[in-house]
Amino acid sequence: MIGIILSSRILKLVSVRDRESWDPYILFYMKQAQKNKVDLCFYSLGGISKRDKKVNGYVYSYKTGKLASQIATLPKINLYKINSSVSSKKTADKIKKLREEGFVFLNACSKHDRSKYLDYQYLTNFNSIRPYLPETMTLTYNNLFTMLKKYPEIFIKPKRGGQGNNITIITKEGKAYQTVHIYKRNKVKVNISESELKDFFYRKFPSPYKFIVQQGIPLATFEGNKFDFRVSPQKNKLNRWQVTGVMARVASNGFDVTNVDQGGRCVYKVSKLIPLNTIKEMKRLNIKIAKAFEKRFLHLNDLGLDFAVDKNGKVWFLEANFRPNRKKANVKRNRIPFEHACSLYKKTTLIKA
Repeated sequence: MIGIILSSRILKLVSVRDRESWDPYILFYMKQAQKNKVDLCFYSLGGISKRDKKVNGYVYSYKTGKLASQIATLPKINLYKINSSVSSKKTADKIKKLREEGFVFLNACSKHDRSKYLDYQYLTNFNSIRPYLPETMTLTYNNLFTMLKKYPEIFIKPKRGGQGNNITIITKEGKAYQTVHIYKRNKVKVNISESELKDFFYRKFPSPYKFIVQQGIPLATFEGNKFDFRVSPQKNKLNRWQVTGVMARVASNGFDVTNVDQGGRCVYKVSKLIPLNTIKEMKRLNIKIAKAFEKRFLHLNDLGLDFAVDKNGKVWFLEANFRPNRKKANVKRNRIPFEHACSLYKKTTLIKA
């Protein structure tokens, strides 16, 4: 049996008898269970009892096709499918202890263990990856001032969080600066002089340690709009990393961020945007970064990595998403990590036999 960890909100819908009311992810995994001949246990993290290794959830039998509420033995292989990292330190510690006892929790990363800055610091240790990283610092006034002296544009981003929210872009314009703050598809422009920069900083960022300041990349454009890429490295049933998908995200008119949540649009035929050699370089780098993160975080098999290509054709790695949000359930990017989980499960059953 394989565990599928979902939010309690999604699990509540299972109590409704009408399957059409169930979350598409539950129906998707039930179908995959039939194909792979494995039973499933859907549960939320709050349903785990560490002491007796039991879990309160819904068990699906691929033989009978039935789903029933049940207190079951905690599965050895578990796939974390919640759109945010593990936030509770208590829960993260529980998972850590269970891992030490041989339980596998795929993609269950704690938000306390990683941030954009920690990821950057870690990746700088790899010679083959370092040249692709834009310079990044924890935000302080001195660091901001230093970066503005080095680069014509800088980005200030939250260390944690995504969807392109709460980003401030500062661009040098002679002896003045243009600042743009982006939040929930709204952007506010404010022009300030050099002498106003310090006051702007302390007013805008009362807790600067929660942010990074990053070298701005002069992104290449498509039809006049900036674009970047989301690449999906995943582990397949052969326990190898593969690139399952490459997607370009094109910013909406006048925007500097490409996230779909900020009005960006997806382009799937990326060869229209960059040369084939650049696509190959990005894919090779993508696998290197996935393998590097796997050394640091236990039990990874699914990532969303963001890349940019600048106006000169140079590839840059921007950031990692450990919980790539996929609005559609029945897609290859959900099937491949599940098949990997199935291969791990079948190995454990062979070892027992």
